[in-house]
Amino acid sequence: MEISGNREVVIDGCQGVLIYEDNIIKLALRGMIATFRGRSLQIRALTHDSAIVCGFITGIDFSV
Repeated sequence: MEISGNREVVIDGCQGVLIYEDNIIKLALRGMIATFRGRSLQIRALTHDSAIVCGFITGIDFSV
């Protein structure tokens, strides 16, 4: 995972999108779930194993 300030996150190992809303995005990663919270969130790019989340990111949580 590469974080650029609070505006962009590049995530490797993304296996799918679980929730995609304006203020929350949940992604399935290898063995865990990453939750991104903020405003005007969007997935700028999505490939078979990576994603780019952008917007005003206020928090990132991980769960299993």
